[in-house]
Amino acid sequence: MDRANSGYLRAGFRALAFAVVCSFAQPLLSAPKVILNDDADITELDSAYLSQIFAMQIRKWPNGLAIQVFTLPSENELHREFVVNRLHIQAHQLDRIWNRMLFTGTGKAPAVVNSQAEMVEMIQSTPGAIGYTSADYPTGNIVTLGDKE
Repeated sequence: MDRANSGYLRAGFRALAFAVVCSFAQPLLSAPKVILNDDADITELDSAYLSQIFAMQIRKWPNGLAIQVFTLPSENELHREFVVNRLHIQAHQLDRIWNRMLFTGTGKAPAVVNSQAEMVEMIQSTPGAIGYTSADYPTGNIVTLGDKE
């Protein structure tokens, strides 16, 4: 192989590597954002704590206020994206956790809303509420949590 072809090969490899890195970074850049009512007095949560909240295993904020979890329907694409990218499990696994708690009488499932607009409305009006929207959905003055892995 001569030098000219070798240079094209390296440039092609760099372009391919860049494309792969960008494709992995895209879900992180557009991951759904976590929103909550400001009465919870929280500014960030790690992913393990967030998972426990959405699995209904933690029922009160550190300030003693009851947590009210809101989700979109399980078949909603944004819900699936949130569960995979923020809770790091599959949506059917979260459904199974909720169903087990319901059937054994040890807990309750979260409240389900039908749209992001309804999600924002419920988060604003419910003390201790937590939910999510798409990264670019306008949420006004609702607390938006940063990532803390």
